[in-house]
Amino acid sequence: MKYFKQNETLNGDSCVNLYSGISQDEMNNTVDKFFKSSGYKLKEGKPGNATYEKGNKTMRILFGAFSKHFVFQIKTYANEPDTVKVAVVKGTNGIAGGLVGMKQVKTELTRISKELQNL
Repeated sequence: MKYFKQNETLNGDSCVNLYSGISQDEMNNTVDKFFKSSGYKLKEGKPGNATYEKGNKTMRILFGAFSKHFVFQIKTYANEPDTVKVAVVKGTNGIAGGLVGMKQVKTELTRISKELQNL
């Protein structure tokens, strides 16, 4: 069953999606599973209010765009009864990877937003 209702915001720094027919706890678990299956680690927080990281910051600084490093902050909150908003905000700008690294972070945010629409 598809819970995605609409994309409220998508810009270079964040995205906010609205879902209906699912509880906040279920959405927290679903988003957590999605990030972990995409290779992200829970850096801090707990599902529903967490920071996820993929890659190595030191390697990104040393090797630039040849090494991936992404950090995203996730916040879910109940909007109305039976509707949940999921906000995804960049936790890094990718500047250590130069212009290519910055583009990689923006592309990854867009990919995450589209993947979350399929939940």
